[in-house]
Amino acid sequence: MALNQSLPSSTRMSSATPDTAMLEALVPGYTLISRFFLSYFHIDLTAYLQYVVALAVFAVSLRYISKYASEFFQEYLISYAEIRPDDELFNHIMWWMSRQSFMQRTNHFVASVRANVYFCDSDDEMDGSEEDSEDDDFDTDDFSDDEKESQHQANVVSRKKCEPLRFTPSEGRHFFWYKGRLMILERQQRTRNGAWSLFNERLFLSCLGRNSSLIKELIDEASKAFQNRDGNKTVIYRAQRHSRADPFVWVRCMARSPRPLSTVILEENEKHNLVKDMKRYLRSRTRLWHSNRGIAYKRGYLLHGPPGTGKTSLCFAAAGELGLPLYLLTLNSNSLDEDNLYTLFADLPRKCIVLIEDVDTAGITHSRGKTATIKSKGDNAAGADTEETSTEEQSSADKPPLDKSVKDGITLSSLLNVIDGVASSEGRILVMTTNHVDRLDEALIRIGRVDMQVFLGYSTKENIKDLFTSIYMPMESDIPGNDKTELKTDWSNCHNIEKRKIKIEWKKKKIQDYRNHVESLRSRIHPLASEFASIVPGGIFTAAEIQGYLLNHIDDPEMAIKGAEVWAKELRETKRPREEKAIENGYY
Repeated sequence: MALNQSLPSSTRMSSATPDTAMLEALVPGYTLISRFFLSYFHIDLTAYLQYVVALAVFAVSLRYISKYASEFFQEYLISYAEIRPDDELFNHIMWWMSRQSFMQRTNHFVASVRANVYFCDSDDEMDGSEEDSEDDDFDTDDFSDDEKESQHQANVVSRKKCEPLRFTPSEGRHFFWYKGRLMILERQQRTRNGAWSLFNERLFLSCLGRNSSLIKELIDEASKAFQNRDGNKTVIYRAQRHSRADPFVWVRCMARSPRPLSTVILEENEKHNLVKDMKRYLRSRTRLWHSNRGIAYKRGYLLHGPPGTGKTSLCFAAAGELGLPLYLLTLNSNSLDEDNLYTLFADLPRKCIVLIEDVDTAGITHSRGKTATIKSKGDNAAGADTEETSTEEQSSADKPPLDKSVKDGITLSSLLNVIDGVASSEGRILVMTTNHVDRLDEALIRIGRVDMQVFLGYSTKENIKDLFTSIYMPMESDIPGNDKTELKTDWSNCHNIEKRKIKIEWKKKKIQDYRNHVESLRSRIHPLASEFASIVPGGIFTAAEIQGYLLNHIDDPEMAIKGAEVWAKELRETKRPREEKAIENGYY
């Protein structure tokens, strides 16, 4: 009887042997699992095999169906735009996104206090300007109370200790609404190497529908908002790279208020001719004229003179006068090679100013030989000895050991090709500065590469008078209006009406006293400037030296005049050789 009862079970096991063997091969341990279920739960898994297979087939089919459905959906029902991180538009989008309301509600974001390519010091000034205007009282220096001024400065320092927080969308997808439509911002890294990099990611903007006009409107709005934040400021870029494996790119570093050209101490004719020549070059018909005649559309300038005479300041002031961005490039970087130099000049916009400071210190601009920018630690003369001997004439004992792993760097030939070669960029203004024009190779400063040279020498008597006047002459923006003061007072914490009126009257009196002081200073500024110029000798001091002294007495021009003779005497003792040379040249 027992044998008859066990027969069906063995029969079932034997009949299921092929299926069991197949499942054992696909699912290791299936036989043990099936026996466990059969012994303890009296469930034969073989009986449900067809359902398991059907479920597996359905899961696999669903996976492929969802994949193709997603591709079809993205291809025909979604519009998206990719913004590359090496493009300036990436900074525009990220800056605009960080100021949207959805960033205040999202729970996935990147928080930082460090400035980067789309956050800079100018942003902090704009974000804090309104707060400062509400909290700061009008400061009249000598007319203000010392105790209140100390308290005010303490409050400002305490407020500046707190770095502004910056929030940007983190890696992943972010949903937000724009003009009543659902938008998706997706940030993803190209390679997951564990290191986050601003230039190692991809940014996508997408929305439902085949019409991409909404995405274009968002990008246009973000770009205009980013550019409008600068106003009339001069935007400065510099060449840098984030790692050794990355190429050099132009990175925005700051936006500064333009410097008035009148504050640069130089002969008026020299400044006028320089700016006039730049404006003439930037005209549309000048570009057309060059194109019709097959002449390269580019312009080069060389500003040379002793250190501290205002060469960089003149270039910065010219950029502000013309409303052009300024691109800073140094040739002293050991990691900058020919390929990176070509790429940097190729990425320049149509109208801009490229400034190469101290071009003579690069060690390549005074020799035609293949001299790399890599210099020894003790070479402070910037390769001055190569003026008399060429690279080929140097003995092999003086040359550093050849290291094939180190690139040759920039050569004079590559620099000349970038500036004036067949593949050189057009439309830009190139400005080079140097303290020693005699160290430059003649091919670098010939006509066509350098179209105008401007010499900035030591300050003459007229320069000294102009510098004194520019520092101490009050400007209209220095005097606040009463309307603004009343507006600020309305937001004060004065609860008593009488106290508020007293405070308003007190501020009005301070402003009126300051106005009287300004008017008095304006009427005597020119006699004071002449007196100062009669004390300080011309042709000996640079504009930077004189300006540094005057800034020590920024609130008291009379005190500056009183100590000018002692200051000039002490400084002349250290510059006696320069004075003798100035006498020979007829400056003094």
